[in-house]
Amino acid sequence: MAVGNITSANATLTMVVEELFPAGVSLEQFATDQSFSQEQNQIAETRMGVDGQMVAGYVPNIKVVTVMLEASSPSFPAMVDLHRAMERARTIYPVTLTARIPSINQTITWTNGVLHDSTPVPAGNPVLAPTTWVFHFQDMIVETSWNPVLSA
Repeated sequence: MAVGNITSANATLTMVVEELFPAGVSLEQFATDQSFSQEQNQIAETRMGVDGQMVAGYVPNIKVVTVMLEASSPSFPAMVDLHRAMERARTIYPVTLTARIPSINQTITWTNGVLHDSTPVPAGNPVLAPTTWVFHFQDMIVETSWNPVLSA
């Protein structure tokens, strides 16, 4: 039996903000325990009738993605620039994030997103804590080398 490769050590994450970073910013120097993650999505709403029959329906949902960068990340200035630009202009800037994960032959692209929450100041622990950047996206596309799968 072959050993499955599930490393994230060679994964890359690129952020595109057309109005600020049209060529994209390669996010680097992720936190030790987590580089990025997507929260669980609720895709159905269910209820049980008084007669014991369940009904269900699809519900659209926001895809919440968290990126954690070390305080020394060369990508940190771009994240702070996005945060500041939103505050100064009092507007949002559409964001696209693309994760490439060679170990499992996947590319995940989140589109129609915004920076929703941020921790732009690293906590002053004995070793500076990672910074956290939370994005909300409308759409997600997962592509694999064998079969692209679209997720709305």
